[in-house]
Formats: sequence, structure tokens, C-alpha cells
Amino acid sequence: MPQSWNAAAIAEKFGIAVADLAIEVIPHSTDGVEYESILLFNKAAPPATGVLAVPNYFGVRQQALEIAAATIGAAHAVFVADVYGKNVRPANPDEALAAIIPLKKDRAELRKRMNAALDVFRNQQKIKIAAGKFGACGFCFGGTAALELARSGADVRGTVSLHGALETPAPDASKIKGAVLVLHGVQDPSVPREQVNGFIDEMSAAKIDWQLVNYGQAGHSFTDPDANNPGFFYHRQTAERASVALKNFFGELFA
Repeated sequence: MPQSWNAAAIAEKFGIAVADLAIEVIPHSTDGVEYESILLFNKAAPPATGVLAVPNYFGVRQQALEIAAATIGAAHAVFVADVYGKNVRPANPDEALAAIIPLKKDRAELRKRMNAALDVFRNQQKIKIAAGKFGACGFCFGGTAALELARSGADVRGTVSLHGALETPAPDASKIKGAVLVLHGVQDPSVPREQVNGFIDEMSAAKIDWQLVNYGQAGHSFTDPDANNPGFFYHRQTAERASVALKNFFGELFA
């Protein structure tokens, strides 16, 4: 974990002055494993709402903070959750895959880590967020993680998945307490149409408040400026549209 961050770049994505940006490294532990998540918020206008954000498979790093800030915005406190442990910081795609595969196979463990991160977020004393004013979102693998948090019955007002996988070993959305928004690129080879249809069936059977937005020109990783492979590529227009959709979603839920 780097000991310093490029605050100017994060503040620019947030749309605030760098002097107003708070960046707090939040240590926490679960089952003897040490984690380091990052809390971001606007000191000049302390938010009353919070969004837990899970990065893509590279985990907590500078780019993850910038993407979260750009997508979520400074209207909310943003808690960029570490679900790997502070000593796991992938440096390449192979290491990143090695970090997520055990968690994708063990959804109970993923849910445990997500709920632990949410509890730590709730207990932050430097921000004052009322009960019922927390949401969650995630990017790529983080989208999968955010949906598993919701499926666990966590008390979040809303959950957003951005280009995340939609499958789960035990599809049952009956425990979901809040609304769900999925922002999906239809050119994503890792989320085939059958998986999308399975998600639709799962959410519909539970009769929860859910939405699915399909972006026709986007694939996987559409918020990641470094992604540039067939099916896994950055798409600026979709990233901007997805940010508007996410902000409107949480704006409605937190009103």
C-alpha cells in the first residue's frame, strides 16, 4: 500500500479543490487478516451520505480512487474497500486473477469481507452519516462483490454494479433490502446474455426495486481508462453516462 496518494488527481475527479479533499487510510481486521481501505470525502461540505465502492480486480490503488471519485462524485463520502488484505496488491493481471478467484469460488467469504468493510465504514467518526444513508457500488469484480453484499441482506439503501458479473452460486434476491441498479455493457464477453437473463429472473422473482441499463457500445471495463482489449475496453461516453445514472440513482434513494 502506498503511503501517499496523488491527491490533486483525485480532487480533480471529485470536482473539488485539493485542499478540501480528505484522504484517510482506514486499517481494519477480519479473522486475523489486516486490511487497509481508503475513505474519501469533501472536508468543505461534509457529506451526510456514504457509498462503499469496491474496485476492479487490481484492488485498492491510485486509479481505483480516481475512478471511484469520478463516478460517484463528492456528494457522498466514498469508502474504497479493501477485500484482499493489505499485503495483497496485484501488480499484473495474473496476480489480480489469483486474488479474485478464491473469493468468486467462496461467496460466503466474500460476503463476510464485504459486510466487515461496511461495518467499518459505518463506524467512522470523522463523518456523520445517518442510518439508512449508505449505499454500495463496485467495478468489474467489485460489481460482483457489491451484489453479493446486497444478496447477504446488508442494510444498504441501494447497490450499483458497473460492468460486473451477475451470476451467483445460489441465486436468491429475497434478502435484498434496497434497490439495485446494474450498468452493463452488452459487448462484455464475460457476461453472456444467458447470465443477464438469469439475473433478470432472480431479481424479478424477489419483486425488489431493480433496474438494468444496457450500453450498446460498451464491453467490460468501460470505466477503466487503461483497458484496451477486445471486449474489455474503456468507453468514455458510457463511463460518463454510467456516472450520471449512478448519481441519479443514489440521489433519488437518499433524498
